[in-house]
Amino acid sequence: MDALRTAGAKAWAIVGIVLAVVAAVVLILLLKPLVIALLGALVVSLALSPGVDALARRGLKRGLGAGLGVLLLIGLGLLVVFLVVTGLASQWTELIASLNKAVADLHQWLTSAGLVGSIAESARDSLKSRSSTLLSGIAPALGNLAGTTASLFIGGFVFLFTTFFMLKDGPQMARAAQPWIPLGRPWMDQVGRIIRGYVVGLTLLGAFNAAVVGLGALLLGVPLIGTLLVITLLGNYVPYLGAWVAGAYAVLIALASGGPKTAVIMIIVVFLANGTLQTLLQPFAYGAALRMRPLTILLSTVVGGLLAGIIGVMIAAPVAAIVQHTVQLLRTPRPAVAGVPADQDPDDLARAVDDKPE
Repeated sequence: MDALRTAGAKAWAIVGIVLAVVAAVVLILLLKPLVIALLGALVVSLALSPGVDALARRGLKRGLGAGLGVLLLIGLGLLVVFLVVTGLASQWTELIASLNKAVADLHQWLTSAGLVGSIAESARDSLKSRSSTLLSGIAPALGNLAGTTASLFIGGFVFLFTTFFMLKDGPQMARAAQPWIPLGRPWMDQVGRIIRGYVVGLTLLGAFNAAVVGLGALLLGVPLIGTLLVITLLGNYVPYLGAWVAGAYAVLIALASGGPKTAVIMIIVVFLANGTLQTLLQPFAYGAALRMRPLTILLSTVVGGLLAGIIGVMIAAPVAAIVQHTVQLLRTPRPAVAGVPADQDPDDLARAVDDKPE
């Protein structure tokens, strides 16, 4: 009877996990900006919580430690903005000159090919026929721009606000949520370790991208290599979007310093770093950080992309790790865990299951 009751509890736990995953996917699709901010706050707070815990053990109030964590995030953001602005300012004259030269070269090529007149005539006719359409589309475009800007500010505020209170009240939140989690504290502890492992994987990928872009800049004679390294590394913590924005910055600096040819080569370097090479390295980086097989990471990333687009790709690896470790926790009875008695503390049980080889 006890065995049947245990099997039923495990079955309901699996059903609950599947429903939670489905609900999470639907929620992500419906509330993307808010969900991105909350997921970012969860990841960052779990990554910074060991530092806040260490400060709390030394006598510093958790509120102050959480405030220091938020100030660290704001400082890193301001550092990136400062590096970008100063880098562009130092290369602004060269950048404008390179852009003007590129436009002049393109005009010369079109003239030699006899295309300038036909292109200009076609553009003039198109403007005449569609001028009303273009004017009517300006207002919606400006409205979309204002809405996007407002969403970014609101998302940033929600991210920082939520991160602060997760760092400050994290232990109380965990204790309040524990009765509602089917597998209790062991499962919650494993989720925390998985999220921190995900941050480690992001760091490995960011360091790799920074090394590739920095090496390319060094070989091409592009200046501000230190700035490129920092921006590429920090940009990788904003998955996909951050890396490509950092790559665009590298291309602009290459254009200013070496002209269009250098910029084209830097574009190839950025695409290799953020595309082909990162795709090849990602399963191994996340696999090592999350203790999963690279093939599992690759397949979960593909499925995540099909279900939820870029956000699905971003969260596929940690979600797959959570599912895998949940199944391991369900299939591992307490007495069967090597070195852990049946009445051992649940946290020790979770650590033993997490360290068990696959």
